[in-house]
Amino acid sequence: MAGSHRTHHVALVHGDTVLVEPDGSLPSFVQDVADDDAPEPTAYATTLAGDGVHLAPVVTLPQQDAEVRPDRLHVLALRGPAPTGATWRRVDDLAEPWRSPVETALREYAGDAPPRRPAWFRPGWHERVEAWVDRELAATGRRRTGPLRTHRVWSISAVLEVPTDGGTLWFKACCDHFIAEAAIVHRLAHRIGHLVPVLVAADDEAGWLLMEPLRGASDRDRATGAVDAAAPLWGRAQVAALDWLDELRAAGCPERGLEATLDAWHAVLATSPEMALLTDAERQDLATGTVRAEALVREFWACGIPDTLSHGDLHPGNVAYDGREVRIFDWTDGCVTHPLLDGSHLARVLDWYGTGEGEADRVMQAHARPWRDAFPAADVDRALELAPLADLVFQTVTFAHIATAAEDGAGDFTGTVARLTSALLDLVR
Repeated sequence: MAGSHRTHHVALVHGDTVLVEPDGSLPSFVQDVADDDAPEPTAYATTLAGDGVHLAPVVTLPQQDAEVRPDRLHVLALRGPAPTGATWRRVDDLAEPWRSPVETALREYAGDAPPRRPAWFRPGWHERVEAWVDRELAATGRRRTGPLRTHRVWSISAVLEVPTDGGTLWFKACCDHFIAEAAIVHRLAHRIGHLVPVLVAADDEAGWLLMEPLRGASDRDRATGAVDAAAPLWGRAQVAALDWLDELRAAGCPERGLEATLDAWHAVLATSPEMALLTDAERQDLATGTVRAEALVREFWACGIPDTLSHGDLHPGNVAYDGREVRIFDWTDGCVTHPLLDGSHLARVLDWYGTGEGEADRVMQAHARPWRDAFPAADVDRALELAPLADLVFQTVTFAHIATAAEDGAGDFTGTVARLTSALLDLVR
């Protein structure tokens, strides 16, 4: 897409009025999409004009110029006192293209929300979360010192910062599709607490987590060597998890083994609207490519390594490392499946980053070593050869299910299923 900058407009709503600039426009800011250190837009939007919370998903405005990224609109509900000296205008006096999406957001917030809209875009949700946080903190002798602050809200999850008298904590809630994350992390905290975020509290039914901050969790402060440190530790933890998989299943951890993966993949290929994004040549190759890919995926699963706890989306951005401790976070895709999918995914992301010749293979070998030791009769070498292809099938299912679970029009991963399918066809030609 042309351009590396995007303009975000912020509609801070108070009753039937909205805060505007003196010229009647909405406050705005420009995001440098290429700057990984830039503030997360949904977080920045909540503080630009006054304290607010998103009452609807971020809206992509109609694109006027193909050379420019389309503008985004954040519709926020004011929390707390109105900013002093601000200019307020009735919502129905706003100019387009802002008025219509702001009116739609307000109408949906009042009760006519579309299917599958996450709870954090509903009235009273933040107040309920704060009440729960206060109860849980009281049991630990701590107290909240201010309102929750948005770190990121979108179609999958809401991540908020919680200021307390003992430092900032992190709160996370997931959409219904990933609601088992809290129960999964709750179990992992008891079994492998040294490798996951430190839990302060969890509500398994609501899908809420309250956690201590992670050192080395962002690209800005992550120590070098995070992937090399994580790969063998995670391999060993996966082997150990074979003894307590039933606990995970009872917590709602999804089963994504061979047949479940293939069945879901075939359904995606048959029903996903993104098949229309493939080229004519790719669509012609799809039938034979699917047969070939299925045979290789079955061979991968037949190499003698059992299914176990898997992260499901293990990449460097989900590994916290401060030079001493490794902690793996963001367990939305946690499941029971083939363990080498995690190692392959971690290594493949390194290939995307262009981190150096042979680095991906080294990481995969380090992650697989505990499996060689635990299952000496397994054909680990062949499994490692086939893991990248199997991971493409696995991730295709993951992203298709996310797209189906999100409300219509969310568009957070548009094109991903088509891109993964294209990459798979390239591998089996």
